[in-house]
Amino acid sequence: MADHTVIRHQLDLVLHLVDTTTGSLLTGVGARFFCGGKPLHFLSKGDGHLLLMGRGREDFRLTVELRGYLPRTIDVRYEELSEKMPLIELPMIPDGSAPALVQYVDLEGRLEGLSALDAVWLGDRSCMIRDFNAKKKSLTVFNPYRLLLDRVFYALVNPQEQVYEPLEIEERISDTQFLLKHGLSMEYGSNFPIARRVFGLVREDSSYLLRLADRGGESRWLVRCVMGETEWFQAVDVKAPQESPLSPPQQEPDSEPQEEPAGKGGM
Repeated sequence: MADHTVIRHQLDLVLHLVDTTTGSLLTGVGARFFCGGKPLHFLSKGDGHLLLMGRGREDFRLTVELRGYLPRTIDVRYEELSEKMPLIELPMIPDGSAPALVQYVDLEGRLEGLSALDAVWLGDRSCMIRDFNAKKKSLTVFNPYRLLLDRVFYALVNPQEQVYEPLEIEERISDTQFLLKHGLSMEYGSNFPIARRVFGLVREDSSYLLRLADRGGESRWLVRCVMGETEWFQAVDVKAPQESPLSPPQQEPDSEPQEEPAGKGGM
């Protein structure tokens, strides 16, 4: 009886490359991957699902290069990923070298201490929150246009206060129900939209680039800026660009301490 050798390859990572400006899943054809300067091989069937097999689930730094997009480097930390399906959605920013599918406006500048930024379109009201089960981390949405909502990074937007809470989709149950990775802490109303987040790039010298689509109609975007443990939100009109569009909120000066009247000081 002939011996049979069974070779099993463990799935170590599923990578989705997403055009952050349009939200489109990229096929990944022609992409190059590196770890510590050495090439990595991802299995690709041309459908956007890029698979890393047989490397072992040890944390590493991944660099992705794809024609038409800025290079991206991320740290892969397995304690932050699902053991069953270790998926990373990596937002890719167009580099401007290829014809754009949509017209976009660049927000560029330099802001000392800025560490991250993303944004949502304030005209996006096609999907609203309906309910949230905190125990199950289950989000139910009103989705009248039956949008696919198959990306990972969204936001719950408070249009009155002009703030939002970032959301990460852990699992898609149906067109209207999703499991969140980190839950939800924002108090919400029935008219609060669920919007897709668009990511910017912050370089080591604190210069930034945020490439936003001009969708016509509503031209305002809400930008979330992160500086260390601090975050703030700023509305930006892409049809009225400014030379330095982002700036931290002004802090009110501390009031001068008043001197105690002579003869009434305490011990």
